Amino acid sequence: MNRISIKLASFFLGIVLASTALSFVAVSLLSRQVADEIALYQKELAQAIQELRDKTSLSVDDIATIMSTSTYAVRHVEFVDPDGIDPDDLLSLQEDRIVPLREGRLRGTTTLLRLGESYISIGLHPQQSVLNIMASRLWSSLVLYVVIAAALILVLTNRVVHPVLQLTKATQQVAKGDFAVQIETHRDDEIGQLTSNFNQMVRQLREIEYLRKDFISNVSHEIKTPLASIQGFAKLLQHEGISEAERAEYTGIIAAEAGRLSHLSSAMLRLSKLESLNSIEDQAVFALDEQIRRSIVVLEPQWNLKGLRFNIDLAKTQVSGNEELLQQVWLNLLGNAIKFSPEGERIDVELRRKADSVEVAIRDYGIGIQEEDLPRIFEKFFQVDRAHSGKGSGLGLSLVRRIIELHGGDVGVESGSGKGATFTTTLPAALPATPSV
Repeated sequence: MNRISIKLASFFLGIVLASTALSFVAVSLLSRQVADEIALYQKELAQAIQELRDKTSLSVDDIATIMSTSTYAVRHVEFVDPDGIDPDDLLSLQEDRIVPLREGRLRGTTTLLRLGESYISIGLHPQQSVLNIMASRLWSSLVLYVVIAAALILVLTNRVVHPVLQLTKATQQVAKGDFAVQIETHRDDEIGQLTSNFNQMVRQLREIEYLRKDFISNVSHEIKTPLASIQGFAKLLQHEGISEAERAEYTGIIAAEAGRLSHLSSAMLRLSKLESLNSIEDQAVFALDEQIRRSIVVLEPQWNLKGLRFNIDLAKTQVSGNEELLQQVWLNLLGNAIKFSPEGERIDVELRRKADSVEVAIRDYGIGIQEEDLPRIFEKFFQVDRAHSGKGSGLGLSLVRRIIELHGGDVGVESGSGKGATFTTTLPAALPATPSV
């Protein structure tokens, strides 16, 4: 991932390097241009001095005074040292030609010419230099550089700020309940990662909102049905002409529906409490095989009524967890196996010990689960068999999954229509496996 700090540092380093390169090029070009302009101006000034000498009777000192400017100093020179001048330039000077003497790009040019027996020197004033002239001209270039730098910084700032503004706007939409908002991004820096995480968060919120609405709808439906039964049979009890047998039947139905409501509310409260937990307290090490045996014994009235048989293979195993909650898991899974098994059928219960985990498999040979229902089997209020929907809350498997998750385990199901169902639960083992004797 490209870090935005690296991008910013690279961008500003690029600006510095570009500015340095531009400055170097500008100084080189401008210094050459200024030096050429100085030489040209001095030549024109020298030609004007020659013309002034030919047309007037002014002395050399007067001409020097008149032709001096704020930038250029025109001096009367009595003697020119031949050692400091190239022989060709000295010859040109003796022939009354204008001779420019280059003293370097930054020092400029000094122009010499002869007026009779005297010489005129034209050069920059001591307080002037090529650099001073360049500085006065660089102000306009400096303004241009500042404008370019400001434009580049504005582009960078917009690139950084624009997605932040998008996130701010999208956050406001989410705060108003709009969970359909998504921000398109192709960045691979921190802002791109933040945007991707925001999109993922909104998708999860949308799913949670859907589940919340579905939960409310299911709760309303589950409560509405027994309440309608209670209300209907309560009205029937108010009729004076009903028999004692009918009265007893109606009273029994009302009691059953009230019990169903009580069971539903208890299951909802229990599931809500478990979903708010991050870990399980009150854990202890206990024999899992013995707990499963006790669960089968507790449910004996139910499986004995249907003439069911159990094929039990339980390895001696210990786990660490909350005994009461795990007991609820086996009661739920075994209860479902009993409920959906035909009379006289068999239920297999197997407990296997692995290196660092234990696996409990409970298999029935009942009606099974449709393939399209398998992904939803652990959802709240989801029931695969509507014929039995009045006999449960639809929260049992949701409780099972949450309890197992809190114990650091996993639960899954394998099934097919008419092939029965196998629920496999995996839990961390408490102690190393004991070798077989």
